[in-house]
Amino acid sequence: MRTHFLLKPTPLALSLALAALQSHASDAKVAPTISVAKTEATGVAYWQPAMGEGLAQMMITELGNLPNFKVLESVALDDLRAERALGDSGEVSQAESVKKGQWKGADYTFKSTVTRFGSKENNYGGGGFAPRLPFGVGGFSVRKSENEVQIDWRIIDNASREIVSGATGRAVGVESGTGFNFSSYHGGGFNNNREFMDSALGKATMKAITIIVEKLKTLDVGPGARTLNAANAAAAGASALRNVKGVVKLVEGKEIWISLGANNGFAKGDKVKIYKPVEKKNKKGEVIATTYELVTEITLLKVQKDKSMGEYTGTAEIGEDWAATDAAVDIEKLD
Repeated sequence: MRTHFLLKPTPLALSLALAALQSHASDAKVAPTISVAKTEATGVAYWQPAMGEGLAQMMITELGNLPNFKVLESVALDDLRAERALGDSGEVSQAESVKKGQWKGADYTFKSTVTRFGSKENNYGGGGFAPRLPFGVGGFSVRKSENEVQIDWRIIDNASREIVSGATGRAVGVESGTGFNFSSYHGGGFNNNREFMDSALGKATMKAITIIVEKLKTLDVGPGARTLNAANAAAAGASALRNVKGVVKLVEGKEIWISLGANNGFAKGDKVKIYKPVEKKNKKGEVIATTYELVTEITLLKVQKDKSMGEYTGTAEIGEDWAATDAAVDIEKLD
């Protein structure tokens, strides 16, 4: 009995894997961005460059059809840079050229390693120990090939370097039958090679993919730390803009115009509180402090760059030059 093992990385394995990730995401959430790293393989270094890119190509194709991730190109970056270079050299007009700094960042990276990829062939019979067929026909042997593909995978948050909870695993696909003749393979993606796709090794690869996909279907992955950090920074900036004290500029019936607008981060529907200033004087008549008496709250109906208008339903009279602030801000803490 002879045993032969041939280890190689596989192109199909990671493609569909990432794909399922998006099928389980909530429609109400913003789809996070993800890039696909070239697949690595242990113990098969001379195959790694071609196979690693082939697997990434497959994954990008599959993930691009899913709704819960926005897939970013990670393999054809040199081609994209070449397109941008046409604008830098003047061969494409500046109006139509691709500008540097416009690429999106990825929340996550899908990383995978092929830890086993090959065929184990057992020959039974043959030689002097093989049974003889009738009528003088020579001995025979039975060949049985077992093909196994094993893939370790994980999803990494690019900003925190944390592996997403539950987004890691090992998939093993096994298929009996005819293997694949690697001696006739000259590079490229196995997904473009029908012989491989129809082989038992190709089918084992697809089994491993299916296992990964089924696992990914159970995940609910939201925006990564990169997106959350950016959102928090934007919110902090907007809060700083609104952390300001404005004044009432005009009162027309129930309409109140204030000096706060879009430049201060306000938008239609925001709530603003109106305060009556109360001066605190000493016996000499000197103003020692100014406190504020809450009178009403308005909802902004019109917002311009430097002013806004809202209506109120109260009975109190509102005066011009009274104070106005974001309803969520403590006016006593403002300058």
